[in-house]
Amino acid sequence: MDYSIEHGKVKEAIEKAQCTGASPQDVANCIVEQLKAAGYTPSKVQLLDANVDPVEKPEQTRFIRIEANKPGDKNVHIFTFAVLRPGGQFKPLWLQSAVVER
Repeated sequence: MDYSIEHGKVKEAIEKAQCTGASPQDVANCIVEQLKAAGYTPSKVQLLDANVDPVEKPEQTRFIRIEANKPGDKNVHIFTFAVLRPGGQFKPLWLQSAVVER
């Protein structure tokens, strides 16, 4: 399967949804919903700080990392976003996606 094409479609869907929110968790929830709509089952959502460690406070979030599975596919799909805060609203910026083959 060509994961780059599949992940490209996911990226487009997330960008079209314009996931913004008052908190990083709002943004993560929006991304999770877009992944579900694309047929993924998110299994792990992490809010990470600038050192890529789990955040102590949500406002410290600089990255969102989501692991997801797809029915019939044993592989784990990982989606990573930077979190920007223009004008007081949190907004994701697609950084990368990866597949851990199992």
